[in-house]
Amino acid sequence: MSAHGVQAACDAALRQQLLARHGATFGAADQAWRAWRLQDAPALLQDHDVLLADGEAEPPVIARVAAAGAVLICSEREGGQWIDTVHSPMGTWVLGAGADSDAPHGPGFVAVLLACLQMHFPAHDALCLARAWRTGTLDWPDAFARFPQVRHPALAAPDQLPPAFPPCPALGLYAVVPDADWIERLVALAVPTVQLRFKSNDVQAVQREVERAALAARGSASRLFINDHWRIAVAWHAAHGNDSARSGIYGIHLGQEDLDEADLYALRASGLHLGVSTHGYAEMLRVATLRPSYLALGAIFPTTTKVMPTAPQGLGRFQAYVRLMQPVVPSLVGIGGVDAARLPQVLATGVGSAAVVRAITEAADVPAAVANLKGMFPAG
Repeated sequence: MSAHGVQAACDAALRQQLLARHGATFGAADQAWRAWRLQDAPALLQDHDVLLADGEAEPPVIARVAAAGAVLICSEREGGQWIDTVHSPMGTWVLGAGADSDAPHGPGFVAVLLACLQMHFPAHDALCLARAWRTGTLDWPDAFARFPQVRHPALAAPDQLPPAFPPCPALGLYAVVPDADWIERLVALAVPTVQLRFKSNDVQAVQREVERAALAARGSASRLFINDHWRIAVAWHAAHGNDSARSGIYGIHLGQEDLDEADLYALRASGLHLGVSTHGYAEMLRVATLRPSYLALGAIFPTTTKVMPTAPQGLGRFQAYVRLMQPVVPSLVGIGGVDAARLPQVLATGVGSAAVVRAITEAADVPAAVANLKGMFPAG
């Protein structure tokens, strides 16, 4: 690193064209990002700097970048792929993408990377887009095969896909509620899909809620997903012959933070459906290789029901996610801040389901709210 640094070669015209073409859709910060080859970076780093390294970086370098809140991308050639390790304030991601050139960080790659960072994409998502971008076009990438693969410990090898979870149909109105009382109320109103998101460290309390919810859903028109408490749900399901018609449980919903701890082999063996929340490109790519039953995409709008790892995505970004992922995981659910006023906009993207929380739980007239929301979905 030098005192002032020399910025990495960038196709400045392409960068500006991308911002002009897509900035209105995704939003763009006034502050432009800067890219530096590691050996040419300035001594004083800022939080809008991204450093590009050929090969691994030493731990002191990684620590220095982290202390500045900057981004470090280390790229190595492995056969016909670039293996990129992205270090950012949002963690470390390792991704593999087809090598289109002999240089890991050419001017076009840098232009797309910097434009995406300025359009508020996290570093790991900006890297995904930069690797997927087709040379010579300004069109937003939506060809899944061009996107990187996320190196994930649940996969025996990056190119070895596990058995798929059972597919889901379009899930329609998807109500996420805090306890079995709500499940009982909504099953009685024939809400197509319900999720029990009961937060407690009391194992016995969790078991009671799961069992009550399962008994309420059994034999009904509602599909019941259990959030997080997969061990209890799988045990109950197994005690009923791994048959959803007998157990009342249709599937499990997991967040990103749950994937590393969940026994995906046990979940597959149970025959239950699996849904997973995602909040951007890298997370979608990571989960797609696990072949879940559905993906939840968001948060689309601001929400107060949980702390989100990313800022609200907005409809433009959500639409891009749907275009990319629908051919791969057909059952998609829009999540985050969806209410009666916003639901038509979400459904207009072509997604087959949307999750709601407060639109039901805070409604003055719950049956009327449910009927209104259900009526916004296509018949059948």
